[in-house]
Amino acid sequence: MTKGKLFVFSFLFLLSSCGSIVKTLAGFKNPKVENKENLNRYFKDVMPNEKTFFLTVEKVGDSASIYDSFLFGFGSEMKIFSKSGQKYCYNGTEECSGIQMTSAFANFNEVYIPCVEKTDENLNNFLTRFADENGNKTVARDLPDSDYYIFQNWTKYSGSKKRFEQDAKWVLSLKQNSHINVTIVFINGDLLEEWGLQEGDELKTKFRKKGRSFSVNFGKLPLKK
Repeated sequence: MTKGKLFVFSFLFLLSSCGSIVKTLAGFKNPKVENKENLNRYFKDVMPNEKTFFLTVEKVGDSASIYDSFLFGFGSEMKIFSKSGQKYCYNGTEECSGIQMTSAFANFNEVYIPCVEKTDENLNNFLTRFADENGNKTVARDLPDSDYYIFQNWTKYSGSKKRFEQDAKWVLSLKQNSHINVTIVFINGDLLEEWGLQEGDELKTKFRKKGRSFSVNFGKLPLKK
């Protein structure tokens, strides 16, 4: 897979309002290949008391593996699991990810239920996608003891650092005022040099608007030569 991939635009990072989508698009930049150490420092500048994990690829330098991880990090859907490993799904009517996030903290038992879809995805196999800043694979015992875990993606390329700080402050305030015992697990979705990509190079993107939806076409990955 080297010619790019069409993906229906649904990317929202920690948005308190779906009206923010236009602002997000305005600040969107071509994803740049980043160094993990630099990304970790960037994250710590904004959230010094939190920890971020990083996506891994099944095969370094393989376009299909890289796109699989990149598109996972590009999406905005929250992933929620219980301490026992059960995946939870949204049972409301709102499509806005920001409202779903707010509901997760304010009315969790009313709008989130154990997923009924046929899937073998549980907390343990979900964690196999990630590693810490030192490259160690993530396992459940590495996470803080909580009743629930909310996994939320973040990326450097999706907007300014100021915007990231605003979003971080908002989501952490939700957690602080929540009555449920929950941990937010932050997952970085940037392209990583260690995946076999050329650091500093960009993945070209083209947005297209059709009605009320967006699609984006990705160009050729900047693989290391």
